[in-house]
Amino acid sequence: MKKYFVIAFLALSVAAFAQHVTPVSIEIADPKIDSLRTLYLSEPMMYRASLDVAEQALVQNAEELKAAKAEVKVEQSHAKEMGNSLKEAVKMTASLKKLYSKEEDELKTMQKVVEKQQKTVTKQKDLNKETRDAYLAFLEKQQKELGYSLREVADRQRAIADLETAIQNHQTSLQSFIHEIEEKANNVAQLEALYKQRLAQVKAEQKTAKTMK
Repeated sequence: MKKYFVIAFLALSVAAFAQHVTPVSIEIADPKIDSLRTLYLSEPMMYRASLDVAEQALVQNAEELKAAKAEVKVEQSHAKEMGNSLKEAVKMTASLKKLYSKEEDELKTMQKVVEKQQKTVTKQKDLNKETRDAYLAFLEKQQKELGYSLREVADRQRAIADLETAIQNHQTSLQSFIHEIEEKANNVAQLEALYKQRLAQVKAEQKTAKTMK
């Protein structure tokens, strides 16, 4: 149990850095059809060639948009995985917190029992000194061991408190990350809509340009 706790704590500590989405830096090509039409009004062949160049730029945009959408899916999957991990971490810390509290109570109860035994044997004047001292030494050893155990439990309880704080920080960070993903997805969707609009314009103009002589 202790080993499991340490591994989980280290795993969260390693992932404690702020997470951000990969920024979108796509610029949808603007064919500037009106300008091209004016520029090559008397040169149909050059006009058709310039439209082909504009189409190729938009084809490149299509590849960039495809990559960006794939990134969004990976980031969404990562956010879901992190969310599940944090849920499990919350359950684990609650379980360990309860376990350590119970362990602390049991150790304190044992301490009281030993203290009572110490008081009792001290009052037993009929016991010879050797027997009484030997038993008191045994009880003293028990008290020391219980003291060590209580300090260890206290250390683990402090570590759990630190872990709870780390989990809360991660939850806040995750919400920010999810918000960034949503903004990125919306941004990519808007860019894709603009890409489709401009590609449709180029395609329509290419059909018209084929009839020009």
